Amino acid sequence: MKIARYGDWKIAVNIEKTRQYYSHYKKIDNQANRNFAEYCKTLSAEEREFFDAFAITPECCEIEHIGVSKKGACPCGGYYLVCGTYLEYPPKNLTTIEELAENDFIDDRPDPRIAIGLFQFDFQCDKYEIKDIPENIPDGFICIRFWCEEMKWLLPEKPEEIMYEPPRFWEIIRIIKEKTDYKKQQFFDSEETKQEFITIFKNLNIQYYPLSKKETTAYKKQWVAAFSPLDKNLKEIKKLCLDTRKFTSFLWHIFSFEYLKCETEENAKILFNKENKSTCVIISNCDNIAYKLQNAENLSAELLEQFIDVTVTAGDFSWTYSKTHESMCGPYFYRKQPKLF
Repeated sequence: MKIARYGDWKIAVNIEKTRQYYSHYKKIDNQANRNFAEYCKTLSAEEREFFDAFAITPECCEIEHIGVSKKGACPCGGYYLVCGTYLEYPPKNLTTIEELAENDFIDDRPDPRIAIGLFQFDFQCDKYEIKDIPENIPDGFICIRFWCEEMKWLLPEKPEEIMYEPPRFWEIIRIIKEKTDYKKQQFFDSEETKQEFITIFKNLNIQYYPLSKKETTAYKKQWVAAFSPLDKNLKEIKKLCLDTRKFTSFLWHIFSFEYLKCETEENAKILFNKENKSTCVIISNCDNIAYKLQNAENLSAELLEQFIDVTVTAGDFSWTYSKTHESMCGPYFYRKQPKLF
């Protein structure tokens, strides 16, 4: 047995059995363990001396951590098992809540932990006042816990777990400003789109009636219900075609995801130009602007090219045409087949 002394702790260590334990240790391969193992390659002489005193293989442990900070800090901890016996330990120094209150809740008792390099070692003794000993440890073994507050992220790969850090006040101001600027830009873009629509409507003598946001949202739901094939999953189509709080979707996804077969490219434009547009609805998919149109016979696919993403649909949902913002998608045209009785 070898005697190890650290602070008020005196431990008898069975070097041979401890080495044997670590020679059969099976490490779990995960990022936290690999990062810690990377640090163990560059232990200081003081840290190495501690591990050698207990015959510990330092990288043989399961690391617990709370994620990686923006600055690359990766506080972590774990424990080691050592075959040995406590011979001496710091005197118990219990205190009560009342005593802490009298001292303004400042605990000025001596810290029984041992600070070595990046490590704070905490010997876990069942006879001592504070202990956190794992269950089912081998007979004759003791537990040494540790915590590394200043550990850094050392791996070249991106960490899987990120530490939550509340934003500082100037970051909050920046976030608010960015959101405000974004909302302003959305408003200006929306107003510009409205003016472009109205200019075309007036030039072509098209009668137009704007839909409210609520009416536009309701209309999109009607559109999906009207064009969704009965043999397809309506719930999936809604997810792809209708907006959510987080994502902007597009009605024409029903075509791009091949839920509905349609005409595309030049054929789509030709068929749209031939359609009767006495009554129809036009939607700007990017900013949720919609108009009900009458006498829109002169509205052509070529005129719609100036808009980013629009869908025009017959008033009775018998046909629909979409000009998309994606160069590889569309335009799409679909006409329902007449029902046979």
